[in-house]
Amino acid sequence: MNTAREAAVAHARSMLGVPWRHQGRQPWAVDCVGLVLLSLRAAGLDLSDERQYGREPWNDQLQEKLRSRFGNPVPESDWQQGDIAVFRAPQREPCHIGLLANYRYGGFTLIHARAEGRRCVVEHALDSRWRRLLVEVYSPWET
Repeated sequence: MNTAREAAVAHARSMLGVPWRHQGRQPWAVDCVGLVLLSLRAAGLDLSDERQYGREPWNDQLQEKLRSRFGNPVPESDWQQGDIAVFRAPQREPCHIGLLANYRYGGFTLIHARAEGRRCVVEHALDSRWRRLLVEVYSPWET
C-alpha cells in the first residue's frame, strides 16, 4: 500500500457486507459516517466523532460539519480516491456520505453504508444516478 488514501479505501473495502446500523462505529455494524470515520482512522487520520445526528438531515448540518473540518469542497477535476462524497436523497437535503475509490476501468466507485435495500456496506460505480445525487466532495488529506 503506497498512500494513506489507499489505506482508507482498503479498509473501507474490507468492510463490504458489514450490516448498516444507525450511528454504528464497530467492525460489525456501521452507518455511512461510521464507515468513513473508521476508514480514515485506519489510514492514520484521527478525527473526532460527533454522534449528535438523527436519521433525518436538518439545516445542512452535514455539509457545515464537513466544511468546518476540511474546508471548501474539491472541484471534480481534483477528485481522488479516499475523498469524501456527499449525497442527497431525491428531493431532500444532503444526508449521506461515502468514500470515492478508483475504478479499475477508469473513473470512480463509491463505497458507502446503505440504510436501504441490502442495508450494508457496498461498492458500486459512481454512475449517472449517483452523480445526480452528488452534492460535493471533500478531501480529508493534506495537499
